[in-house]
Amino acid sequence: MNRPAFTLLLALSLLTAACGGTTATSAPMGSQGPASPTAAVTRGASPSSTGQPAVGDGTALCAFLTSELPALQAAGSTGGAVAQLAIDYANWIAADSSRVLPDAATMDTLTKASCPQVRTDVLKLIGGDSFANGF
Repeated sequence: MNRPAFTLLLALSLLTAACGGTTATSAPMGSQGPASPTAAVTRGASPSSTGQPAVGDGTALCAFLTSELPALQAAGSTGGAVAQLAIDYANWIAADSSRVLPDAATMDTLTKASCPQVRTDVLKLIGGDSFANGF
């Protein structure tokens, strides 16, 4: 694995761990949480308190990635693009914890379904073939 890919993978892992790995919704006492990570993503499918679409259907993630394309193109190198994406993704997650995904494979699934061309463009700029494979 190359250094930029490792950096982004590490940043994504740390963000997921720091944010709890699931949405910020807590279950009432006596009830059980979601049965799987997919249930956690689906639970976040309603609009967030900021009026932005939720990550659950990929709409917000695709909007974020689309907005990142100019910055990634301007980064000038694969390593710069990876660093730019990692920093901006961290800030995007910090702004709304309902955007946290259980893992990078979920990011691949959502972007393949919701915005395959944007996914392809971002992965090309950061020098990878998927978010889950660490580029």
